Amino acid sequence: MADLKNDSEETAEGNADAIALESSTYEIIQNRLRSHGKELQARLGKLNELRKEVFGSIETRLIGSDRITTEHNCVPRDMLAVGNRFLFGYNVNFGLKTEISLSDVFAVYEFKEGTYHALPLDLIRDAAFEKDFKDIYRYYKKATFAKFFVKGPFLYMLFKVGDGPKDFKSFKWAFQSDQLVYVDNRSDHEVQYPAQQEFQWTRTHRDLHYAGLHPHVSIDDRLFVETVGGDLTIKIENNTETGEGIYSEPVDDPDQILDDAEIFYALIGSLILLKIKPYKETKYRYFIYNEKLQKAQRLDSIKDACILLPDDHGLVFSNGYYLQNGESKTFETDLQDMLYQERIASPNGEDFLYVFYQPEQGAYVLLQYNLIEQKLDTPMICHGFTRFEGGELICFSRQDEPQKHHMLQLWKTPYISDSFQIPHKQDSYLNKIGNKDIVRGMAECHELLGLINRKDAYENLYVDLVKVSGDVLDSYFWINQEDTFAPGEVVLEIKRAAEAAVTEYEKVLQLRQNTKQKTAEVEKFTRQTLIEIDHRRFDKIDDFVQSLASLRSLRGDVISLRDLRYVDQGLVEKLEKSVSEKNEKLATRCVSFLMRDDALKPYADRIVNATAQIEAVEKVADARKVEEEIEASSKELEMLIEIVSNLKVEDTTQRTAIIDNISTNFSKINQSRAALKRRIKELMSVEGVAEFNAQMKLLNQGVVNYLDVCDSPEKCDDFLTKLMIQVEELEGRFAEFDEFVEQLTEKREEIYAAFETRKLAIVESRNKRANSLAKSADRILTGIRSRAEQLKTINEINGYFASDLMIDKVRDIVRQLGELQDTVKVDDIQGRLKSIREDTVRQLKDKQELFVDGENIIRLGNRQFTVNRQALDLTTVFRDDSLQLHLTGTNFFEEIEDERLLATREVWDQEVVSENRDVYRVEYLTYCLLKSVEADPDQSLMSLLKLSDEELLAYIQKFMGLRYSEGYIKGVHDQDALLLLKSLLKIKPALGLLRYQSAARALAGLYWNYFCDPDTKTLFETKLIGFGSVMQVFPQTGQQQYYINELRQQLSLFVQQITCLDQALVSEAAEYLFQELVHGSTFVISKRAADLYHEFEKYLKHNNAAKRLKDSLAATKENPVNWFLLARDWVQAYLDYLDSEEDFDYLDEVALLLLNEKLDRSRLIDATVTEQIPGFSGSHARIRNGEYHLHFNRYSKRLAEFQSVNVPRYESYLSLKKEIVDRTRDAMRLDEFRPRVLTSFVRNRL
Repeated sequence: MADLKNDSEETAEGNADAIALESSTYEIIQNRLRSHGKELQARLGKLNELRKEVFGSIETRLIGSDRITTEHNCVPRDMLAVGNRFLFGYNVNFGLKTEISLSDVFAVYEFKEGTYHALPLDLIRDAAFEKDFKDIYRYYKKATFAKFFVKGPFLYMLFKVGDGPKDFKSFKWAFQSDQLVYVDNRSDHEVQYPAQQEFQWTRTHRDLHYAGLHPHVSIDDRLFVETVGGDLTIKIENNTETGEGIYSEPVDDPDQILDDAEIFYALIGSLILLKIKPYKETKYRYFIYNEKLQKAQRLDSIKDACILLPDDHGLVFSNGYYLQNGESKTFETDLQDMLYQERIASPNGEDFLYVFYQPEQGAYVLLQYNLIEQKLDTPMICHGFTRFEGGELICFSRQDEPQKHHMLQLWKTPYISDSFQIPHKQDSYLNKIGNKDIVRGMAECHELLGLINRKDAYENLYVDLVKVSGDVLDSYFWINQEDTFAPGEVVLEIKRAAEAAVTEYEKVLQLRQNTKQKTAEVEKFTRQTLIEIDHRRFDKIDDFVQSLASLRSLRGDVISLRDLRYVDQGLVEKLEKSVSEKNEKLATRCVSFLMRDDALKPYADRIVNATAQIEAVEKVADARKVEEEIEASSKELEMLIEIVSNLKVEDTTQRTAIIDNISTNFSKINQSRAALKRRIKELMSVEGVAEFNAQMKLLNQGVVNYLDVCDSPEKCDDFLTKLMIQVEELEGRFAEFDEFVEQLTEKREEIYAAFETRKLAIVESRNKRANSLAKSADRILTGIRSRAEQLKTINEINGYFASDLMIDKVRDIVRQLGELQDTVKVDDIQGRLKSIREDTVRQLKDKQELFVDGENIIRLGNRQFTVNRQALDLTTVFRDDSLQLHLTGTNFFEEIEDERLLATREVWDQEVVSENRDVYRVEYLTYCLLKSVEADPDQSLMSLLKLSDEELLAYIQKFMGLRYSEGYIKGVHDQDALLLLKSLLKIKPALGLLRYQSAARALAGLYWNYFCDPDTKTLFETKLIGFGSVMQVFPQTGQQQYYINELRQQLSLFVQQITCLDQALVSEAAEYLFQELVHGSTFVISKRAADLYHEFEKYLKHNNAAKRLKDSLAATKENPVNWFLLARDWVQAYLDYLDSEEDFDYLDEVALLLLNEKLDRSRLIDATVTEQIPGFSGSHARIRNGEYHLHFNRYSKRLAEFQSVNVPRYESYLSLKKEIVDRTRDAMRLDEFRPRVLTSFVRNRL
């Protein structure tokens, strides 16, 4: 069994590693792709050679090695190039020496013509530096040089002064040409390495948990992870019924639950990075999952640093890389806790050097990545390196013992400076393209080659081939040029072949999946069956019979696998061999067991038991069970005879004895069968009456049910036929009972009568329905005639009869009448519809002959008369800057002087209730939507935040669907509303109490802190803090409005004292003050107001005016009103100086901060109230170039005023206008002036 399991596992792994399609169509396509790949490789090779010839090329290679000599025995630590010189930093064991000089730590060398020449230390001679340098060794016993750190235009010399990672001091220098200028020694905080992981880890939460037998955590519904059950498992299917996955490893604590583990993830293209710490473990485990290959692997190297490769190629870390296509490589190093320092790119964009640094040992790992080849070279490990402008790189390795002579390696690299020029040809076509663009194009072509040459195909391989080849063709204009060897021609052929392979691959992949699943099921069942057989004792014949029967069935399943396409024939042979061997061994043991005298005793006992049951049987159903037992024993004995007959038994007497024993039992079985048949016949005579009555009840119930579902004469005939068949079956079953046959004859006649009656009722109902449809058709045809007579051309008439819904309705009525088989009415309606069309065309032709120059002039003989077709009606028009009544078709105008209507002049030019010059209708839509959500106890803003864009858009469309009068256009205003609503939902929760205007908050704070008397303040605080407890238990209580009204009254009286404050802010200030007092908090401060406050202070200090402000405020402090007004004047003067419109919103708030003289940072809310929203489609003054500027507080203020003032005014305007027009129309009695046809008129006669 162990061998079988191992073999199957090896076979399964082999199948997973290489999915080869055994389809001739696919093989042709695959060979074609390989051929195209070789051609593309050849053309890229030619292009690359030409590129190197034109632009020049520098390969990374070792030029040589040389030694430099230092004054003392030392351990080198780092080096840095400055122009053609380089600084060499090292550490010397000074012993008893107390005065340390620069030459004891640094040396300067000149790099010239590939050799090194020692120079004086003039490069770093600086009096201030030398003093700081000596101080560091004077004050720190453990001071040692650590590193040259370059950040932008600055150099930092780092000295380690303690054992901790942050125990260092730095000296800051500035690069100026080829010189260094000392800056200071106070820039330790500027020494920072770049982000060590160029992505963000996302922590999982309970909403991502899936409960079940094997619970797991969802990673973006693309991957599933769990640490329960004793192991960490990664799964690709959302199936909690099984704990199996594509990867698993044990955890330290097997009793943990899903919540115990800390799980983070990051999504990078088709790669998913996992960071997991199981319960009670101290270290995180890191994994990387490739969604294309559906493989996961442990990769703890990404713990310290993990950087993205260019163009989304994959990841690079200190000892290897992992590409999106699944290719990976790690290098064995002893270095731990590496830091990412920098990425150096070659000017042509082909090569990238990734530098990692180990601070403790001072070691560097240099990893070079080639964009075209998409490969990482073997890492270069050194303990100091630097680069020159020409790309020369020198480095040295670690020295454990101090030495005077230090070996340096000199490398030539492509990482030259931007100012260094490589000689290249100027007259080549490639110069017009650019080296970088060619490199990127070649890199993507090499990606194509990688996909073509993959040995392990994955599910979307050919989809990726199509995508990448399409991107290459679309992205590079030069790809098909002869000057670049036209690689695009081959790429196009690759794309076509890949498109052909997609369909074939999907078919075969599905077949392979089905075969794999069926094979796995049979393999699992085989393993379980063989294990069960091995565990049986085989001390009775039943064990042999059951096992042999199972093996026979199992062998049939295994043999059936051979007929499946893409099946692993080797695995099938192994399964069949294991089953066959087990069957032979078991059959041999069975024969040996049958030689025992008591071997067949269980069968004899069963036969005796069955015979004894025959006489005790009281029902036919019980007799059938006994019959089944006898038949089962018979089949098992037959199988035993077959086994004995097929085995090679040397002693024929043994075989004969076994068969005789079995035959004896067969004879007993035959006797039992005969006795059982007699007993069944006796019981049937007794049970026949009961069974017949039961069958008749079923028949009666069937009649009732079928009559209910009959809704057409055809169904009546069908169901009647079915019931007649049942009656005939009963006649055959009970043919031996004459009384039953007579009852069935009567039942047949009864069923016939019932269904005939039902059929007649249905026909009558159909006739009634047909008459109703005919009347409906009459009404519709009348409308069609009226509409057709209004059409002006024959083409319009034809188009109307071809596409109008009413015409389709008539045709639908005709169809329904046809289903009712009322052909007379069908012909009548079709004929009338055709007649209406023909009559309309004929009348139009007559009209065209009678009228001249259209429909407004009629000709009678030689006379022409003007015809006024405009209906006489009263309406309103905006004329001469006033609203006037107007009779259509006349010159009658009369100005409306109704005072109520004149009061609504502001909205006369407003087209819809939802929009005016200041408010865009989408603003009003979102404002109403948010208000409705806030007013609905079953909804909240959080519920909207959880909706996807599609769901939120559907919600908006549903909300605006019934607001017809507001003039929304689907596809324009709903899309704009989605953009605005998303921003509002993002801003509003973050604002907190900043959702109230700055001026309103300042008003509340000014009153409460400086004008509210202590008794009133104490009373309000006591009441509202207590009411806050009520709101925590009953958040929907409506009593809060009572307290807000009290605060509003107090604030209204206060505003009357200070004329500069706006009475309109009182309501909003009261609500804000209520919210602050309920929660017992101090007043919130907006970030922008705090910034203005600080900027104002700085401005005053800069202009020596701070004391003037302080003195002037102190002089008016006894009068709070003048005190505030003076502070407000100061701030207003400053805001006038800044000349920023939006900053004026914070005028009162900043003035209040001046009075407070301090700023409580605990109440500072750093949230923005503005956002620039692009992508608007609507047209309004507030939208400029498709962008809308949202200022939340101004938006809320404008829309609140618009809804409370403008909307009622506009609705009042519409209502008044309708009232005036209706009243005036009735007074003018216009109906008496409308023309009518004379009753004496006769067609075609004067």
